[in-house]
Amino acid sequence: MSDNVTYTLMAIVGFGIVVGIMFAFPAFNRYQTRANASNEVQVNEIRIKQQEQLIQVEKQKAQIRVEEAKGIRDSQQLINATLTDQYLQHEAIEAQKTMASSPNHTQIYIPVGNNGIPLVKTIE
Repeated sequence: MSDNVTYTLMAIVGFGIVVGIMFAFPAFNRYQTRANASNEVQVNEIRIKQQEQLIQVEKQKAQIRVEEAKGIRDSQQLINATLTDQYLQHEAIEAQKTMASSPNHTQIYIPVGNNGIPLVKTIE
């Protein structure tokens, strides 16, 4: 073939490729845009489900804290029901005995109650 025919065929093929690319790219871009939008919808649905799970976890944590608080309240009520002045005086005396036998004992106790018993309640 002659060089002119070869160049002409190459030009036609090149033109065909350019035309094909011109029409293919917009179609590909539209397809890719739709695919990206679909993926974004799916990603958003996953994020929503994750947030719902986090909300459930936080609700359960709050319920745990409420139950812990109820347990503390109940135990404090039991302690307060049995906590008497005599028991507190006994505990104060036991603490003084322990401190007195300690080699690092530096506190001085001044008996202020009847018979040298420490006072445990406020005098009005």
